[in-house]
Amino acid sequence: MRVKKAIRIFEKIRDLPYGTSGSDEVWSCYQKCVLLKQELQNIGITSQLLIGVFDWQDLPIPEHTLNLRRQRHERHVILRVFIDGSTYDIDPSIDIGLAPTLPIAHWDGTSNTATMVSLKHLRVYRPHSLHERILSRLRRKLFRGNPKEFYTAIDKWLADTRAHQSS
Repeated sequence: MRVKKAIRIFEKIRDLPYGTSGSDEVWSCYQKCVLLKQELQNIGITSQLLIGVFDWQDLPIPEHTLNLRRQRHERHVILRVFIDGSTYDIDPSIDIGLAPTLPIAHWDGTSNTATMVSLKHLRVYRPHSLHERILSRLRRKLFRGNPKEFYTAIDKWLADTRAHQSS
């Protein structure tokens, strides 16, 4: 019963529109995983956030959008779930409206899901201290992280993909 409820919660959160820009209309991988973690905790299922690295070129993003980026690699958050002595890594990021362009994760409650993209250097996510957050922001400014225009263009491409799939 608890696993069936967990699957329904996963699907509800997975199908919130995914995006990267931080706008109010879309949910980032991090936001979706934090919400899923909270909702699963409400039904007695523990979990932890994982973070890995991926290459934007591994996604079918149009070249003109990829050309806006300054960094090839980005971080991606997924969730490790613990149920009845078993461990599953699940990724609720890509909403059903993006199928078949991007891989949609289907979870049966007894296995791992597909991830949005192949991840490297997967590790447990640990929130940074204030000092580490300040250093991270400085690094991004100095080493020129991806600009807001890139993330806005990604979200536009995702919205166009959803519109195209529904027509």
